[in-house]
Amino acid sequence: MKLTLPHISLAAIGPTLLGVLVVALALLVHPAPRPSLAPASAVVAMVDAPERPIMPGEATATHETLNGTYIPVQSLDVVLADGLIPLAEQQAFAQEIEQALSYVSSRFGSGPRGRINAYVGVEASCGIHGIAYTGERMVQVYTCATLPRVRAVNILAHELVHQLAHDHYGSRHLQADLILLEGLATWGAGSYWLNGEERFSAFVRPWIAAGSGLPLATSYVGRPIGDMNTLYYQWASFVEFLMQVYGRERFDALYVTGNSEPGSADYQGVYGKPLEVLEQEWRAWVVQ
Repeated sequence: MKLTLPHISLAAIGPTLLGVLVVALALLVHPAPRPSLAPASAVVAMVDAPERPIMPGEATATHETLNGTYIPVQSLDVVLADGLIPLAEQQAFAQEIEQALSYVSSRFGSGPRGRINAYVGVEASCGIHGIAYTGERMVQVYTCATLPRVRAVNILAHELVHQLAHDHYGSRHLQADLILLEGLATWGAGSYWLNGEERFSAFVRPWIAAGSGLPLATSYVGRPIGDMNTLYYQWASFVEFLMQVYGRERFDALYVTGNSEPGSADYQGVYGKPLEVLEQEWRAWVVQ
């Protein structure tokens, strides 16, 4: 069955976020060697533009058509672009995405508050990237037929957590501190990103122990894909630390206090400590 869905043009995302996608995509096609990079099954999921609210007076996004085969499953309306997945495997692939949603919902602590549109499109250069339009309940990943489909599911697991966060926190999700916004989505993707490790603290421990990590309040804009990789995993580990040490209730209170910039949440007001002190605690916790 064919379906046409609305699509937000990349041009509407804004020049900064478009640049993030383009640069990251290019680097994924020809990545520079880096021993500390996460395995390919996880690292590709990082090409994810941070969400932002539509500012007053700003033009709304234009729409293009997304064509493909429509496959409804329990909580998702999946659309697969032509030529990506063999016909005999399409239903199973849609179920894999549904299973990812079930897994991240359990890990996040709550499920979606409505059906979600999941579009899997063709990336002509055979790179891979994803994005979530949580206000429209739309997650998208762009890939190609020669890439393992598990990589697309890994990305969608991350994007689906963004939708769960919007459902849980409301519109304040769109202004979340970037550390928490992307850290939560990465942490929530769990095993889809951990490549066999039990926790994110174990994943980042070698970097922190060697002193090769980055300050948490670092923007990835304009940085190499390796730095972006490091930041996403560090942020996930920091979220893991805040939840395990200080509890989910405080984390939820913190999540809605930011203004999109990394480090902008009210750490002092919620925890009685600035981010710098919490970061020192997190680093000690990771290597203990």
